[in-house]
Amino acid sequence: MLRAVVHRFRALLGRLGWRTRSLAEWERWHDPIVRRDVARVLPHLPEDGVFLDIGANVGLFAKHLHEARPRARGILFEPVRAYYERCVERFSGVAELRLVHAALGDEDRTATIYKAAHNPGANSLMEDIMFDRRPNSMVSEDTVIDAEEVTLRHASRWLEAEGIEHVDFVKSDTEGYDFAVLRGLVPWLERTGCRPVILVELLDESYHPRREEQRAALAELERLGYAPADLTALGGTVGDALLLPRVATPQD
Repeated sequence: MLRAVVHRFRALLGRLGWRTRSLAEWERWHDPIVRRDVARVLPHLPEDGVFLDIGANVGLFAKHLHEARPRARGILFEPVRAYYERCVERFSGVAELRLVHAALGDEDRTATIYKAAHNPGANSLMEDIMFDRRPNSMVSEDTVIDAEEVTLRHASRWLEAEGIEHVDFVKSDTEGYDFAVLRGLVPWLERTGCRPVILVELLDESYHPRREEQRAALAELERLGYAPADLTALGGTVGDALLLPRVATPQD
């Protein structure tokens, strides 16, 4: 219980950006949190499986997943140029990992991503989240927000164009835009019958400005056979949920 409280407090400080960090400092600070998340999903990724990392940021999640499952193949999506380039540098020569300089969602267009200057982990296509100034906001009053034009791709159309028919695991961490990621995956899930385990960042319904769309996306996954997401177990305003297809069994 105490560890969970400490983790939530550290995560909150990271989102608020209690002090400005260099990218290297932020990576060192964030690394233990990522290791915990990777340990949580490892039972659901076969040794030679396939995964999608949507919102790869600087590649910490994929780094630890690759170290644990070196034969697994991954596709990393990161729209912010600086963080995509960090991934290119980090994974140079790693044939198992493919990098895509784009965001995934439920549209094909050019979009604006908003970036908290003090926190490399706080980048969102959701303007109403990044400029939220309610008392319970995860963005402080003096937060400096930068903007960048990025490429947004419809998840199902991208996967179909690439001829991808099977994925074992999906991680989505897009700072409030995850409902659109899930919604974009639904046509592909329906067509292929594939039901990967999904680790997705969700927002508490009292906080999400587009809570109805998040609720609808989760309902679509339930319709496809996924167990319901327990939003009461997020542990705060923001948290990760492991969405399991009812027929799935973890790998040994």
